[in-house]
Formats: sequence, C-alpha cells, structure tokens
Amino acid sequence: MESYDDAVERLKTFVDKAARATLIGDVFDDAATGQGLLNYFLRALNSGAITEEEVLATGLTLEEIRGRSFKKILENRAGK
Repeated sequence: MESYDDAVERLKTFVDKAARATLIGDVFDDAATGQGLLNYFLRALNSGAITEEEVLATGLTLEEIRGRSFKKILENRAGK
C-alpha cells in the first residue's frame, strides 16, 4: 500500500498519454507497463487491499479494471 498514491498517478497519466497517442496515430509500444499497472490495481481490489473508491482514483471505471485488458481500454477510449 505504500506505493498506492504513486501507482494511481502513474496509471491515470499512462492511460491519458496512451489514449492520446492512439488518437493521433503514434505508435504506443509500452502497453506492458499499462497492463502491469492495471494488474496491480485489480489484484489490490480483489484482495481487499483497496476499495472500489480507491481504484476509481485512477480515472478508470470498475468495468475497465475488471475487464483486465489495457489494450481494450485504449481501443474503447480511442473509439475503435
């Protein structure tokens, strides 16, 4: 839990930047980092280490988190 605040900011920023890159056609090749952060929050939520309210601080919806796919999050946000 000591890295929770940093991880929130990282995932929120990461999704925003990745979605922007996708929208303007740039290649975004570090999806593994986004997926790793997504997994971090999913495990924390599933284990009870964080609440639904705390996971929503990432800017993602519960559906996005539970969907388990960083790639799908980006595709949906880019309108694909």
